[in-house]
Amino acid sequence: MSIGNSGRIVIEIPSEKKRLLYGELSKRGISLKGWFLDRVDGYLRGNGESTLLDHKQLADIFTNKFDSATIADGASEKPTAGKQQREIKAPKQALCKAYEELESRFSVRILQSDVSYVSPVNFVESLRRPRHRWFPYKEGFSPTFVQGFITEFTKAGSGIVLDPFSGVGTTGLVASKLGFNAVGFDVSPMAIFISKVKSIVLTSTEIQKLSIYIRDVQNSPLEERWTPPANSTVVSYFEEEYLSALLSIRMVVSSAPNKKISDLALLAFLTLIEEFSTHRKAGNGVKRKTRYDYRKTNESAKEKVRIAFVNKLSEIREDLELDPLAKIPNFQVASCINSNAIADIDEVALALTSPPYANCFDYSKIYMRELWLGGFFKSTSDQSAFRKSSIRSHVHATWSDRNTEYGSEIAERIICPSLESQELWSNKIPSMISGYFKDIGALLSTLKPKLRKGASFGIVVGNSVYGGISVATDLLIADMAEQMGYSVTRIDVYRGVIPSSQQYALVEDRRWARESTVIVKKK
Repeated sequence: MSIGNSGRIVIEIPSEKKRLLYGELSKRGISLKGWFLDRVDGYLRGNGESTLLDHKQLADIFTNKFDSATIADGASEKPTAGKQQREIKAPKQALCKAYEELESRFSVRILQSDVSYVSPVNFVESLRRPRHRWFPYKEGFSPTFVQGFITEFTKAGSGIVLDPFSGVGTTGLVASKLGFNAVGFDVSPMAIFISKVKSIVLTSTEIQKLSIYIRDVQNSPLEERWTPPANSTVVSYFEEEYLSALLSIRMVVSSAPNKKISDLALLAFLTLIEEFSTHRKAGNGVKRKTRYDYRKTNESAKEKVRIAFVNKLSEIREDLELDPLAKIPNFQVASCINSNAIADIDEVALALTSPPYANCFDYSKIYMRELWLGGFFKSTSDQSAFRKSSIRSHVHATWSDRNTEYGSEIAERIICPSLESQELWSNKIPSMISGYFKDIGALLSTLKPKLRKGASFGIVVGNSVYGGISVATDLLIADMAEQMGYSVTRIDVYRGVIPSSQQYALVEDRRWARESTVIVKKK
């Protein structure tokens, strides 16, 4: 076998198999490259235990003859017997019936059912908006969506707008612009830092100081370096000369003339990390880039990083001049699940949030480079504490069984037992699903007494799939909220979503694969 240095792989298969393969992947909205790379990732993670399917298995899948339980959640799962598939068919039917009953009980507004990677609730628009564009955070909201929601469900500028999973502060910034007192909480120290920095206001004198600092960076020899993070994995995500250049800029950040400028500079630094890394964010972590765009120009690594840093700071300075804030949101590092974080908050006029989806994504992995290089994590114990403080939406921590008085009856009665009977890529997934809805229940209970009578609470969620079992988070949250005394205004469906290619082949009823906003109201 000749390997060579390129990333190209060429194989020849029978023409009929090629036609069948392309046709069926197209129906599922899956590219051949994406399907193949998913299989390769699963093979490599399995330490040589291949999960790549042979031609007969492919043909059987495409003609619905192959036991659908053999492709379970995650590429590293092993086939299960046909008997097991028959055993879980009845729970699937019961779950479908339960979902249909809930959907008939609530007002479900389908704004878009097609599969899309762009929707009103995602962050794409923010990349073009002043302040919001300072840090690319794909889990964030669209400012227009937030503004529309606030406008529809509140009186102008009256009271507190709360976001209990505030991320990088989109809800708070938009609410402040509309004249509300905005409050946001998040367990991520980096997200709260970014939120606070995006809310900075500078006087004309301070803007002049920022301009001088930018000029000084342009002329700096960049000889000193910040200490590398004590995490070999993070270090491995960079070529040596580019990590050295980044650490030189990190040292320049520490020499800023005051805290405001230092914070703005650190935010600008955080935006450079992925650009000059050998890896990109992908799913629940990072993947090696197929091309390194930062190599395209002839400048030294140090000059490339300096130019990018100066350009970002210049963009920030421009936004500070053109987009002043009249009110400053209040952002805090804390969990709202059932803590004392909101003890002093009353008369909330509106709450709008997007909790982490129950999709096993671990944000301490996805943003590992930024968390360590930004100084938010200094040890593995910091990462462990972050994971344990988060909602139970992933399997990378061991939690005590908290909030046992809450939860979803449907999840406990049908979903979790069905998942426990399958060979999933992690045996923690059923307990994660159970814990997720218990934590969401605790949140609904904690916030209810803080809301004004008639106040609306919007919860943006994405449904998930494990082992061919759909977890309709939107319907289950609406059901829980109604049982806790909220009225359910409606569920707005913004887009269909595709789970992993393995899951897509397994799901028989794809109505529940979607991203939605659940809107409830305090009676």
